[in-house]
Amino acid sequence: MADLLDERIVRIEKVMLKSPRPRFVGVNSKGGPIGDMVTDHVIRIHTESGVVGVGWSRINPKQAEQFLGKQLNELFALPNGCLEAGESIDLPLWDLVAKLSDMPLYKLLGARGSREVELYDGSVYIDDLEATDDEAVSIFQEEVKTGQQYGFKNFKIKIGRGAKWMPIIEGLERDVLVIQTIREAAGPDAKILVDANNGTTLNIAQEILKRCEEAGIYWFEEAFHEERGFNEPFKAFIQASGYDTYVADGESGPPPPNFFDMVKRGWIDIVQHDFRARGLTWWKATADMIAPWGAQCAPHCWGSIIERYAHAHFAASIPNFCLLETAPADTQGIVLDGWEFRDGHLIVPDTPGTGFDLAPETITRGTREEGGFCISV
Repeated sequence: MADLLDERIVRIEKVMLKSPRPRFVGVNSKGGPIGDMVTDHVIRIHTESGVVGVGWSRINPKQAEQFLGKQLNELFALPNGCLEAGESIDLPLWDLVAKLSDMPLYKLLGARGSREVELYDGSVYIDDLEATDDEAVSIFQEEVKTGQQYGFKNFKIKIGRGAKWMPIIEGLERDVLVIQTIREAAGPDAKILVDANNGTTLNIAQEILKRCEEAGIYWFEEAFHEERGFNEPFKAFIQASGYDTYVADGESGPPPPNFFDMVKRGWIDIVQHDFRARGLTWWKATADMIAPWGAQCAPHCWGSIIERYAHAHFAASIPNFCLLETAPADTQGIVLDGWEFRDGHLIVPDTPGTGFDLAPETITRGTREEGGFCISV
């Protein structure tokens, strides 16, 4: 393995891959509209032996130049992963090292989880601000239908309308209506998740759980900022009420210094730091740290299509993974080797690396378009 990591990087390419969404995605409790396009930053790292690592990275040409001529062992070391010098190309490096090892990425990572990775559609945003109640019901029935047409079974719902977009009580009523509508449209077997983007209070979050008891909320994400004064009583309320709802948090960064203390105490069940921002190396270590506490991993990964492939390998490598965030989109110009999407699950393949790449014509065109590049030694 040491000899493999002696290889040098000789070329780096970048392509901005654009994937249209099937519909326009609106706002969350605090931010502006998402829109109808997903833009991925795809990096391809070539070694002198011709092996190519592919994955998401935001590096620009100047940053990429710093990696040319470097040996992989200056950037990466097994079993832990990226060194500090390689953090900005973490995902392409993991793919590259797995290919050099002739192993699927999940096996290189440990292969302690299921290769059938359960997904949810995270694109149900606040799309009803100008709608009546009846119109809102129709809007979200159609959004569930769209997700199901793309193969999704589980849905995450943005709530917190009263934080910014509606009067507090009116926003609460609409949040409840939307949750109940989506439960009915998605069916009894769907996992229904809610995400307030820190747009509810302790009292409102508890009221939503009470009003939506029959909907069976699977997890409540980012009800409010992570603080003991909120998280401890919220978890106590859930337990006292006999609800099965998990508390999910950690996406907004950086979380407070005592975040993992709250996880260890059981006030936060599911850890959600961003997958691209933190990287697979960080997540590998974090999954092992929180597993003895009974906590689960469900990294935030909104705004990317290609990330799901490295993400699913991570899911298949650990015993404490929960659900993988995705969204419907029409992606052209990619090559998938061995992947299946079946019954709301991604089936992780046994092909070397992640089993993902760009089509040749996509690479040729994309490296010449805005945001793309190709540099070599």
